[in-house]
Amino acid sequence: MIKIDEMKEYAKENHVPIMQDGGIEFLCKTILENKCQSILECGTAIGYSSIKMANLDSTITIDTCEIKSNLVIEARKNIANAGLSNRIHVHECDAAIFQSDKKYDLIFVDAAKAQYKKYMDHFLGNLNQNGMFVFDNLSFHGMVENPDLATNRNTKQLVKKIKKFVEYICNDPNLETHFYPNLGDGVAIVKLK
Repeated sequence: MIKIDEMKEYAKENHVPIMQDGGIEFLCKTILENKCQSILECGTAIGYSSIKMANLDSTITIDTCEIKSNLVIEARKNIANAGLSNRIHVHECDAAIFQSDKKYDLIFVDAAKAQYKKYMDHFLGNLNQNGMFVFDNLSFHGMVENPDLATNRNTKQLVKKIKKFVEYICNDPNLETHFYPNLGDGVAIVKLK
């Protein structure tokens, strides 16, 4: 049986980004409050958030996409050790090309930050009528609010893209967005009006 603390330690030692405690607690609370049963996750990493979400309720099923082969192997191992292989399905691909006819109650995006708008557009048709998107890392270690913290050109470009995405989801009249910049690493819930 996989232990969550061991996964967190592995992530820290191997520099694998996983959700911060405040963010994952908020995500799990949101899933329970909204009775989400079908979840799509963009960015599996080592399976940490998938396992946390699936453990909330035995009826929850998750499709999760991960592009890095080494992480797919680790995630599948952790999910199997947690006894959740029948409910968490890891797809080795970029979420931007993942195709499904399924409708999801929640689409959780925690993958390539510069691609958040692309992921959202790609999966709009997969959202259940009262479904929602949840986006993580929208504060990006405080750099979105304070771009001077970004030390290199690539990071500065990424921070600009995240800031532009946050402005889009907060200002588009077709979206109902709740943005929590100080929760975890910045979390937003987005629903279609």
